[in-house]
Amino acid sequence: VTGETRSQQLFSIATGIPPESLVISGEDQFYLFMEMQAEFRWLSYQMTSRKWVDATNEYNRRLILKLGPSVMKKNPQALLQLLSRIECWLIERIIKDDY
Repeated sequence: VTGETRSQQLFSIATGIPPESLVISGEDQFYLFMEMQAEFRWLSYQMTSRKWVDATNEYNRRLILKLGPSVMKKNPQALLQLLSRIECWLIERIIKDDY
């Protein structure tokens, strides 16, 4: 099954935001994010709205260079959510001495 679910279609119509722009998916997108996170040392508690917009613009610029102009540009929320998940995962591993 491909395409958007009914919920995604409704969300897209109501907000004007394509659901795909809210998710970083696939290895290329993920590793680009991780490379940039290491390069710019993004930490969620240091990020302001302006920094998220700047980070997303740079991420999208590099994403287009890597995957071509047909790739879906990401919304700052996609980067914010992935960084939050990664930080939680790292904290859990530190707490469990699993590194």
